[in-house]
Amino acid sequence: MLKSLRSTLLSILIPAAVVTSGVSLVISSLELTEQVNAAFDRALAGALKSMEANVRTISGGLAMEQSYYMMEFMEYTISSQVYFRAVTEDGLSEIGFAGMPLPAEKLENNKPVFYNAEYLGEPLRIAAVVMRSGGRLNTFQDSRIIIQAGENVSDRNAFISKVVLQNLVQDVITLILFILLILGGTLLALRPLRKTSEAVRLRSSDNLQPIDETSLPREVRPLVQTINLHMERYALKSREQQQFLDDASHQLKTPLAVLLTQVDFARSIAKTDEMKEVLAAIQTRLNNTVQMTHQLVALSRVHDAADQLRTKAEFESVDLCQVAAEVVDELWRLARSKKQDLGLELPDVPVRIRGVHWLLLQAVSNVVSNAIKYCPKGATITVSVVVNGRDCILRVEDNGPGMSEADRAKAGHRFRRGEAGKAQQGSGLGLAIVQATAQIHKASMHLATGENNTGLVVELRFSSAALLPK
Repeated sequence: MLKSLRSTLLSILIPAAVVTSGVSLVISSLELTEQVNAAFDRALAGALKSMEANVRTISGGLAMEQSYYMMEFMEYTISSQVYFRAVTEDGLSEIGFAGMPLPAEKLENNKPVFYNAEYLGEPLRIAAVVMRSGGRLNTFQDSRIIIQAGENVSDRNAFISKVVLQNLVQDVITLILFILLILGGTLLALRPLRKTSEAVRLRSSDNLQPIDETSLPREVRPLVQTINLHMERYALKSREQQQFLDDASHQLKTPLAVLLTQVDFARSIAKTDEMKEVLAAIQTRLNNTVQMTHQLVALSRVHDAADQLRTKAEFESVDLCQVAAEVVDELWRLARSKKQDLGLELPDVPVRIRGVHWLLLQAVSNVVSNAIKYCPKGATITVSVVVNGRDCILRVEDNGPGMSEADRAKAGHRFRRGEAGKAQQGSGLGLAIVQATAQIHKASMHLATGENNTGLVVELRFSSAALLPK
């Protein structure tokens, strides 16, 4: 099972490169050794030819004219000490270094032979050739002359080792560069996959737009196209479900309004207190149902807006101070009816962000409505806009019953209500709308306790990327 495409490629390519370089090094070293030996053997063959040309048998004996300068030239050519010998095949006449070893096989006339041997405790490379005397020696007429030239192979081996070492260093450097190229090429080839993976990871959970495949390698595109097809099917199913919710919410509005009117009329003509109490409970439940229906429609509009903003719609310039002021003006009478102090604290200059005005208005209105609903009479509710460096915060703070830490951690989930809110009528959709609006604007929703561990503070924090210049 492949755990990583990158590690798989590297685990195949790098060992293959190392093995290939190793085999290449062995082969090149063998070839280099053979070529160096051939070059040195040619020098020995030249020395052998020179000695052969200087052998004389005119006086009936064996003689060789080998000047000092010729020996020095031979040693310079071979780069080592030179050993030479000329001897009759019967061993009666001999010139040069006596006792130089002969080859194991029988020599053929005028055919040089090269072999390794040990002489005087030193390793030698020897070239030998045999030639006929022409009957001019005072010995058997078929006696032949053996000529040998040898060199100490220590210098030759040292030279070969030096060249092989240089070759090894070059191959190691080449291998390192090759491995770096493999690493760089692999990382470069997989970079589009990493970027696409990061882009998908940072998406919101309800973003089902197709993955862009234009920058991906051709081999990966079929997989991405299949994923896009699956996402398109899921998005279609989600839209159908959302459409059903929208239709159901809209269809509920009219009959609920009719029921409210009928219940209100029934209360006006009720004869007994018991009947009035029953009708009042029915009216309260109907009001709660109407509110839930309106919030379902609002949540549906938020999600529809999110889909449109991902595709074609653009954000506009929105003044958070204006949004806060509009919410306070709209809900001030409701707060006054409960004898609550609804205040507004704004900076001296507008605070503009890139966003959607009606979405932000809906979100802040839900937070303030919740504060008015759950706070007791005489409570203080403050809506403020705070600029902190380049970031800005839209805050709603109250001194009501607040929320527990467990409830704050789960805030924003649909139909999830805190312990303090269960005593009141509500749908549990208010903070879900706020959370969805924050995600659309790439903002974050934070809930905390107020001063002296009382009340609740709800903040929408917008990053510097959303802020517009003043």
